[in-house]
Amino acid sequence: MKQISILPDAPHTLMEHDDGHLVIALHKGLAQYVDGTLDMIDEGAIHSSARGPDGRYYCTRSGRVLCFDIAPNGAGDMSDANALSAQDITASFAGTVHGDGTIVCTPDGALWVEGCTTALSVDGAYTGNPATPVTPAPVPHALDIYGNRWSLTGDAGHRQPLVLPANAPDAWQLAWLAAGDWQFLFADSVGYVWVIGNAGIRRFCPRHMERGWQIVADNLPGGTVTAVGLSPNELLMTAFSTGAIYELDTSADDKLVPRPLATAPAAPVALLTDRRGNIWAGTAEGLYQEPAGADAWQHSWERKRGRLPGGGNHDIFSVECQGKLYVAGGWAGQWGLPPEAFVVEDLFSYDPSTEYWDIARSLIIPRRYNGIAEMGGQVWVVGGETRIRGWEGEGQVLYAVDIFDPASASWAPGPSLNVARTDPFVVSCNGRIYAIGGAAHNGGPKLDSVESIGLSETTWRMETSLPEPTRQGHACALDGVIYCASIDGMYAYDVSEDRWDEDFPQPGPIGQGPLAAAYEGEVWVIGGFGDQGTRCYDPKARSWRKGPDLPTEQAWASAVVMDGELMVIGGAHGSPQHDAIVFDDRTYALRH
Repeated sequence: MKQISILPDAPHTLMEHDDGHLVIALHKGLAQYVDGTLDMIDEGAIHSSARGPDGRYYCTRSGRVLCFDIAPNGAGDMSDANALSAQDITASFAGTVHGDGTIVCTPDGALWVEGCTTALSVDGAYTGNPATPVTPAPVPHALDIYGNRWSLTGDAGHRQPLVLPANAPDAWQLAWLAAGDWQFLFADSVGYVWVIGNAGIRRFCPRHMERGWQIVADNLPGGTVTAVGLSPNELLMTAFSTGAIYELDTSADDKLVPRPLATAPAAPVALLTDRRGNIWAGTAEGLYQEPAGADAWQHSWERKRGRLPGGGNHDIFSVECQGKLYVAGGWAGQWGLPPEAFVVEDLFSYDPSTEYWDIARSLIIPRRYNGIAEMGGQVWVVGGETRIRGWEGEGQVLYAVDIFDPASASWAPGPSLNVARTDPFVVSCNGRIYAIGGAAHNGGPKLDSVESIGLSETTWRMETSLPEPTRQGHACALDGVIYCASIDGMYAYDVSEDRWDEDFPQPGPIGQGPLAAAYEGEVWVIGGFGDQGTRCYDPKARSWRKGPDLPTEQAWASAVVMDGELMVIGGAHGSPQHDAIVFDDRTYALRH
């Protein structure tokens, strides 16, 4: 690793503010690294620190919770420690800050402080924390892909893991592992929870509750673990006392798969992977960097800070409305603890200024396989099916249309569809919303019928049918033409001519559950089950080209363009290495 800067003190947290701009929490203060220069911006003991969704930095110091507002991109002269003032917000969190003062910001944008009885939500409200069987009040050190929060609590040498299940969120529970000398807790992007300390390494997979906490001993690098973080591939990254930095993964037969990433000259005590895929390590003496590999997916994509609330979600679609993105419902294939299949009950909104998701409102009924579109500054949720939690039978396919008004955060019923549809292609084009194809019920048959509605209309009108029945894909509109991508092929409908293109050039085989989006004058077909690639169609040339690969294979996700950014949200993909289907809660954007 290349030394980037000398540090005046040992760091305990590295945080990315913007590209090339790090904020470093040291035991004796806060520093920032911008454009090759390291400056102290606050001097005073910092016990713990986290970047909030508002871009401010929250720290604990001598039993207090402080909030620092740092100028974006390092603007302004903050080399003078007095130039950065801190707001004391201890009283807002209620309770007593525990001696360690651990403060965390979870991927859903909530800020928790160890010992305090309230947390700061992404919407700015302070809410009461769940009941706990232990003191002090815990903080979630990790949020897994099933929507469960995990914590380590207790005094040094006698710490115990706790879990707050997504499907039982009212109280923390002991997590079936005896207290010990545990120091780190981590949840990776493929569904494993790790606990690490002088007592060794333990790994737990909620998909296989019967296996419990497994001892990880084989193939371990030498030395003790001194820091953990998220690797460039969003797995567990560990630093060892030897200076070696490894990614730890798991094989389908539960073997440890270590992969060397970098080596620092001394034991790293803080780790970070930035948006560009660079690895940063802080030691007692300096700040070091390992550049992203030539094949890193971060050269093409960046991961947004927030994750969908509630864990991995697929069979979803999204739409921009009034400056935010919306996702309605979905199908959480593995949710809670033990994981269960769950039809999602909420409408989620994404704020591009913070890069975090929030729950805008509960849906009128749980919903999956539904379409979503914008018209008249409102969000239309169209068709799909509902299934009440615990019901194992066929879902009820819906005619229903519900309209959400962001201005009043309220729902109103919309005109019902003529045909009940699950898995329809729903898209706005030329001032109308179109509901295309889908299925009469989840097991089929597929539909070829098409209907549309305008803003002032009270009924849907039937349009020219598809060339063949199809479902389970994605649609987008470009220059008055609707493009539908599915496992059955590509279809193009000219709205003004009310005509399907019977000679549309096909891109080749398409996997199940592909995504589609209109981006910079092209139609992008993205992923599909077993497919990590993207294909881009030029309507003028009527030809296809290959686009950049996704970070992982992805299907049944959402693709949308907002403020010139092509974004991919949620979804699911197969992982043969882990013998699993992984349900995703992450959001990626294509780099310009």
